[in-house]
Amino acid sequence: MYQSVDFGTPLLYLAVAGVIVVFAIPLGIHALLRWRGYRKDSETRRTYARRRDIGIETGVSGAGIIVALAFVAVCAVGWNQSEKNLVANIESRYEVSDVRLASWNGSWATVELLDGNGVVAPGIEVSFDAVGAPVLRDVAFELDPKHAVEHSLELRQQPATPVPSAAFSRSPLRPQA
Repeated sequence: MYQSVDFGTPLLYLAVAGVIVVFAIPLGIHALLRWRGYRKDSETRRTYARRRDIGIETGVSGAGIIVALAFVAVCAVGWNQSEKNLVANIESRYEVSDVRLASWNGSWATVELLDGNGVVAPGIEVSFDAVGAPVLRDVAFELDPKHAVEHSLELRQQPATPVPSAAFSRSPLRPQA
């Protein structure tokens, strides 16, 4: 019923691309330095084996950078698809007209919601239940999912109830006199 939201796999692709680049760039620099030294050597030291080794180093470095770029492209496509799936899942379950992903921390997303009247509710946390359904972690969405954005803003604008100072005077860690 709900589309898959997987932000972890694209990040793994990005990590693999980073590891490949960490090895490919120094290998390419080493091949360049060896090629410069090879060109300065005398004709007797310019052997086919040295030229072949430099070519292999250059090829492996170039292939590594190309593979890393491919992993970054797969990461970008996967991230965008997961973001679209997250938006589609929220829009299908709740009465909102627009969803913008603000951040993702691995366990939940922080989104900005816009209802049909143009009311914006920023900083709403979204997690997922066992079947993959999005669960908005805000009191307003438990009250009335249809008008949740308005309720969320109303709850945020209400003044907090003052806590009596006597509640703070007794501490369980401090002995009472």
